[in-house]
Formats: sequence, C-alpha cells, structure tokens
Amino acid sequence: MTKIFLFFTLILISGSSLFAQTKISGKIKSSKGEVLTGANIFIKGSYDGASSDVSGNFEFLTTETGEQVLVSSYIGYKSKEMKVTLDGKPLVLELVLDPDSKILKQVTISAGSFEASDERKSVVLKPLDILTTAGATGDLSSALNTLPGTSQVGETEGLFVRGGSSAETKTIIDEMIVQNPYFSNVPDVPQRGRFSAILFKGTIFSTGGYSAQYGQALSSTLILKSIDLPPDTRSSFGLLAAGFNAVHTQRWENTALSVSADYFNLAPYNNLIPQRVEWDEAPVGKAGTFLFRQKTGESGMYKFYGTFSNSQLSLYQQSLDDPTFKPRFQLNNTNFYINTSYTDIVLSDVALFAGYSYSNNNDDLQLNTFPANRDDQLHQFKVKGTKNIADIAFLTVGAETWFLKADDSFSSLKANLEDKYYAGFAETDFFLSDFAAFRVGTRYEYSDYLKKGNIAPRVSLAVRVRENDQINFAYGQFYQTPDRQFLYQGSNLDYERADHYILNYQYIGEKTTFRIEGYYKDYQSLMKRNITSPVFGVPDYQNNGSGYAKGIDVFWRDRGNTFENIDYWISYSWLDTERDYRDFPTLATPTFASEHTLTLVYKQAFRALNSFIGFTYTFSSGRPYYNPNNPIFNGDRTPVQHSLSFNGSWLTTIFDNFAIVYVSITNLPGYENIYGYRFSADGTRSQEVIAPALRTYFFGVFISFDYK
Repeated sequence: MTKIFLFFTLILISGSSLFAQTKISGKIKSSKGEVLTGANIFIKGSYDGASSDVSGNFEFLTTETGEQVLVSSYIGYKSKEMKVTLDGKPLVLELVLDPDSKILKQVTISAGSFEASDERKSVVLKPLDILTTAGATGDLSSALNTLPGTSQVGETEGLFVRGGSSAETKTIIDEMIVQNPYFSNVPDVPQRGRFSAILFKGTIFSTGGYSAQYGQALSSTLILKSIDLPPDTRSSFGLLAAGFNAVHTQRWENTALSVSADYFNLAPYNNLIPQRVEWDEAPVGKAGTFLFRQKTGESGMYKFYGTFSNSQLSLYQQSLDDPTFKPRFQLNNTNFYINTSYTDIVLSDVALFAGYSYSNNNDDLQLNTFPANRDDQLHQFKVKGTKNIADIAFLTVGAETWFLKADDSFSSLKANLEDKYYAGFAETDFFLSDFAAFRVGTRYEYSDYLKKGNIAPRVSLAVRVRENDQINFAYGQFYQTPDRQFLYQGSNLDYERADHYILNYQYIGEKTTFRIEGYYKDYQSLMKRNITSPVFGVPDYQNNGSGYAKGIDVFWRDRGNTFENIDYWISYSWLDTERDYRDFPTLATPTFASEHTLTLVYKQAFRALNSFIGFTYTFSSGRPYYNPNNPIFNGDRTPVQHSLSFNGSWLTTIFDNFAIVYVSITNLPGYENIYGYRFSADGTRSQEVIAPALRTYFFGVFISFDYK
C-alpha cells in the first residue's frame, strides 16, 4: 500500500507543476522547405523537449524560466541553437535546419541489413512504417515480411530468411537475447510476436552478414532498440475487436514509469467470423508490462523492462488415419521476460553497456489424454565497451554468458538439459574517408553442453560510388547450437554452421531508395539422422548435414517523390535453396522456401480528412511438400499464393482527447491459399494445410489522454 500511495502522490505533485509551465510549439523544416519528421527540439541543460511528428509539428511544456537556449537537431542536418525567454506565455516557432554535408556523405556499412530508425538518415524504413503496414496490425515480423529476403509462411509464426527456418533468426532487445519472441506454437495457427512495435525507437533487420557482437543465429538477427524517456505524462486506452489495452506513462524530470495491461478473448470474434479451426476453447489471454527509465548524469541511462503473459486455448484436429477420430490439442502458456540495462560514457570517451535478461516460458500441454510440458529458463549477462581510436576507427570489445535450463516431458517420458554458453567478441569499424569504410571482427563461443568452442570471423566493406550510391560486401561465419530436440537424441555433437557471402548496391535519395543484393550461404555440419541407427528406439543425429541457399533481393521505395502523399515500396526475392539434413533422404528444398516472392506496399494520406489508408499485396510461388506417393522427395509444389490486405485509420477527437479509429482486413479478395498437404500413413488420404480463417478482421479505437 505504501508504494501505491507514493506512486499516486508523485503523480499529484507532478501534475501541480503544470501551472508553472511554458508551452513551446511550432514546425520544423529543412532549408529546402521539406518537413523534418522525428527532429529533436529541447531546452539545453534540461530534459524538456519533444520530437516532431509526420507533419514537422512539435509541442511540449517546460518548467524552465527566464532566458534559455532552445536546441533543434536532426540526423543529416546541422544542429541549431537559439535563445528564448520563458515567462509562462506560449511560444510558437518556425525552425529551419541546413543540411550537414559531412554527415550526408558519411558512408554506412549496410550489407545484409535493413534499418528502421529515426536515428540515421540513410535508413530504408522508419518505425512508423512498421506500425502502418497493411496486414501487419503492428506485428513486427508481419511488417518485416514485406521486405526482400523473407519467405511467406502462413501456417506458423516467425521470420524465415533466405532459405533458413524461423529457428535460425534471433530477436534481440537492447543487446539482450529474447528466448521466446512469439506466443507458443499452435498447429496450423500462426502466432503473433509478444512485443509491441510501439516500444521501440529503432529496428535493424539483418538478413545476413550481421555483426560479431551477436551470435547463435545461422541466418538472421532482428535487433530492437527501446525508447528512452518519453516526452510527457499521458494515458491511453484501446478498445479492440477482441479485448482491450490500457497504458499509463508518468514522466518526471529525469525519470519515466510506464505500466500497461492487455486482455483478449477471441470467443465472441470467432462466433461472428467463420473459422476453419474447430475450437474447443477459443484463445483467451492477459498480459502486463512494467517499464522504468532513469536518466543518470549527462550521458547515463538505466532501463528496466518486465512483462508477463498467460494464455489458454484448445482445439480439435482431423485424423487422416482414422477419420472418425479428432485429436485434441490444449495449451496453457505462461511467460515472463525481464530486460535491464545501463549505458553511459565512462573514461571520457568509452561508451559502456551492461545488461541482464531473464526469460521463463512454460507450456502445459494436453495431447488427447497425454499430458506434456515444455519449460525453459534463460539467464543472460552481457557487457561491452566502444572507444573512438584516432578519429578514424571505433573499437568494440565485449563478452556475454548464457545459462539455459530446459525440461520437456510427454506422458511418462522426460528429458532435460543445462547449458552454460560463453562468448567474447572484438570488432573495429574503420572510416578510411567519407567514401570508404570497413568492419572487421571476430567472435569466440564455447558451449559447456557440447564441450566445444568456435571462432567466427566477420568482415564488411562499404564504398560510396557517388553522393547517394554505395556498394557493400560482407562475409562471415555463423554458428548455432542444435535445437534441443536433437541434443536429446545425439552424442558428441557440434555446432551447426553457415558461411555468408553478400554483395549489394544501393541508392538512397531524399525520397527514393533502390537496392539490389546477391548472396550465397553455405550450410555445414547440420543435424542429420544417422541412417545406420536402429529403426526402432531413439534415432541418432549427427552433424553430417549440409546445404546451400543463394538468391537475389530487390527493393524499391518512393516516399512521395512521384505522387504527393503516396508512399509505396516493391520488394522481390529469388531464392534457390536445398538441404540434406534432419530426416531428409537426399538433398531437397525445404517446405518453407518459395522460389519467387513479390510484395507491393501502398500507403496514402488524406491530410484534409486526417485519415490514412494502406494496401499490401504479396505473391509467392508454390512451395514444396512431401507426398509419399511421389518417389521424388519434396517433389510436389503447392499452388501459387496471393494475398491482398487493407488498413485504414482516422485521426479524430473523442471528448476532446486525441483518438485513432483503426480497421484492417487481411486477404481482402478471399484467396484460397494452400500452404501444404498432410497424408495418412498409407498415403491414401490427404488434407490441405490452410489458414485458420479465410479473412481476418481487426477493429480498434485508441484514445490518448494528454495531461498538458
């Protein structure tokens, strides 16, 4: 009770200071007249400030008084300082920034990665793009699936990148690994990610050749950077088609605290919208988050993020071997995740990071009458430092350790493992001139469970051809510990390995982006069943598998250059991949890989109506599947897949509070996509693998309560 009383007391004290504040508002643009979205405007020497919106407008309150210095800054432009007098009367300003030719010309190492951030001018996407992409409804992986290099896999969750499975992509939040980034797997029902895109100020999606600072991912990394101090105190409430969301953020001078609660129940929705899944108990879930941010000194920042979620569901499936029998699948999932970190500048010029994360995921399952359980816990500690060397290089050195404990059971069968994983890395970025840079690094890893270590070299090169044109190259070795299902079934195992070779050309103009990238991945030491092991009993897996993936990715984006208020991008991927691994009898294309994938994203703003619409169209060529009646393994192909999604939003006010009305529909024309087929044991009966619903609908009203 004392803590609760203190919390509300602080809110009241903070609220009373509003009477002594000055309101500063206005618009910021470039010297060419272009609005600057995401520019920073703040009072020097204080924590009072704001970022500009999509129209370049900004607004904030300050408790500072007298003559002060107002600072405005934006990546790629020269910062500007101006004196202002704060006496309680509102200030309305028109700010203009000039381009900084030195920053604009700085070369950026970008082979294999797409960055969504407001921190760099040369990014391909912005965080707002992830939130407003049709069909994604704020889900990070769904939005990133519109970029080249990803495969459209509609029957399960995750990012499938350049011929790699979803297990080969790792999610990282503020430098710390996320053990379970998606809600637990349900047969043929794809799950969303656990984390809201609104929590993050930056996203780096690496489709290959990523930094030596990260490991344990054969194909890809998704690196997320959380927001720092929010601009002000506010609350929001969202009423959704199947639940609600409530958030309160309290901002003090150098501290911020946010709490949120979520609840959903899909039963009413499923009763209205035809479902092709026979639900016994529709999904029901609740979640809560706690975020604390503390500014320490001029450069220090402490962050704590904790989240809890619980969900239950059950469904019936069709048995192909016995059409009269319907197996029942039941899941009760509980997930905890904690991420805490500290960053600061120490010893004058060393950027220090130290972090700890903990995750605990428990799946209580009932498979027909058989109980099963999946439980894992992961502790991670990480520390790194970055130092500027002779003004032409940055050296980063760090280390991390993981402690993993996993327990699995099915009926009376039980298996468990514990692993201690240690890693150290060193990496240097050299800027030879404004037109050339390269990165060289290496990573050492050791697994106590495998009793083996590895050394993974990485190198990247970037050369600017002209002011907006750049060529990038990357090479690296990447290792990953086998999935625990194979650790249970093998002995004297080693790491799986993939070597990446990437070459790209990109052009990034003021409003247009073009990028083409070719790659080759060489898979080695993959898990493969030993065919000499007994037919009966526990199968034996060894590191005898291999494979390759090669392809070309193309990306084009036009942000209002051709058509005013219209933003669109086109991505295309060609993929050729085969593997001889796991239970494959020969080299073959995995079932999750499509040779051709095309995506078109279209967004249009209607500023006079304060509204916005978007469409996303995706085409994928047929994927292979196993047909026991075909002597060629994975020799059959599904029909081609099409998808067209729509979303729309309207910005308005409800009881004088800012509000957004949002609606989205996936698979608008009702394409009947088939993701694969299942066969009975004797091969006489088959069943299509299809989406759980022909279309999905989302409707929400979000209200923001601003305490200015």
